[in-house]
Amino acid sequence: MIRQLHVDACDSTQDLLKEQTTGGTDVTLVSTNKQRSGRGRGSNVWEDMPGTLCFSLIIAPHKILSFTALEMSLLVAKFFENEGCKLGLKWPNDLWNARGLKCGGILVQGSGSQLYAGIGINLNSDQAEFGGVFPGADQFDKKSWSMRIAEYINTHRYTDSEKLKKDWELRCSHMGKQVSITEGSEVAIGIFEGLGSSGEAILHTDPGEKSFYNGTLRVISSDR
Repeated sequence: MIRQLHVDACDSTQDLLKEQTTGGTDVTLVSTNKQRSGRGRGSNVWEDMPGTLCFSLIIAPHKILSFTALEMSLLVAKFFENEGCKLGLKWPNDLWNARGLKCGGILVQGSGSQLYAGIGINLNSDQAEFGGVFPGADQFDKKSWSMRIAEYINTHRYTDSEKLKKDWELRCSHMGKQVSITEGSEVAIGIFEGLGSSGEAILHTDPGEKSFYNGTLRVISSDR
């Protein structure tokens, strides 16, 4: 059963959820109307806007640990498909809207059998560089939307890793496209061919096939 704590504002829903867990509460979902210091992968930050949904929940890892963030982004995309909005997936943990703009991201942290999934989604956005799931500027009840998505995630977890991989690839926005992946000082350019057995990105480059387990992906062209 999901126990939700909703607050008007906080620095980070993931940090607040960790504090609740350490304090011995049974809270498993923290949501907020305003997040002041959201984090993304690495040193990235997640900008909270009026139409942004920010929440964190406790999850069990996928049986292949490195598939967990991929699974979370896939489940969020499938939730919005049921709401009539098709979202694309960008390796490793981002969501794109129909205009090809980033509208969401996932950050999974923790260890052992308990992980914290931080989820940020722009339900709508008036920013040129960020997209929204829905057009317009409708008002959303952030508490109830957070709970609905968390419940969908909890009840639709994947047990079949190969099925997860195939479903993710079907929704990948850059499958078969030329992309660059930057990992540290290395930059590789090639055609995105899909996921490997551990969720790594597989690129077909001029020297041959290369695998990336971390890095920043950018789409260069839509031509195969």
